[in-house]
Amino acid sequence: MSKQVHFTCTSGDLSCSAQRAWDKVCFYEHIEIQPSLLLRTVLPVPQRTSGAYRAVGDISRCMYSDGGYLTKQIRQIASGRRIDFDIVEQSIRYATRILLKGGTIQIEPREDGTCSVHMLTRYELRGAARFIPRFFINHVISAMHRIVITDMQARLAPQSSTAPSAIECRSAA
Repeated sequence: MSKQVHFTCTSGDLSCSAQRAWDKVCFYEHIEIQPSLLLRTVLPVPQRTSGAYRAVGDISRCMYSDGGYLTKQIRQIASGRRIDFDIVEQSIRYATRILLKGGTIQIEPREDGTCSVHMLTRYELRGAARFIPRFFINHVISAMHRIVITDMQARLAPQSSTAPSAIECRSAA
């Protein structure tokens, strides 16, 4: 059985300073807007979260609508720029076939005072999931990233109806 780790990366532009964006960095389970129909159909919906995610070693656990949970542990933080996390426990739907490994959220400042956000999710395919087209898996993960970026944009500029532009990058490690 292959232990190849794949990843999906999505980037978006935010019309604020990198520090303001960093203050709003969150995970999928912390978004305030409703997930898209695709995400609600394909993924379990976050119900409640406990724990913290602001310091190295912090653990955050989210319970989902399918009765499962996902536990993240912060591995590394470069304050104001980057947060890396590992998935240390999971029992959500698909967890035995699509094993989430962790990810990164990175904020990059720009000279014009705006910034970009880059989200990366690492995962491993097991068993029959190896036959699911990767473009579909990457599309769902990217949709999850885009809803987080859109939520950040909404929190940063609640009067604006402009959605951030997203650029997707996908590859295997």
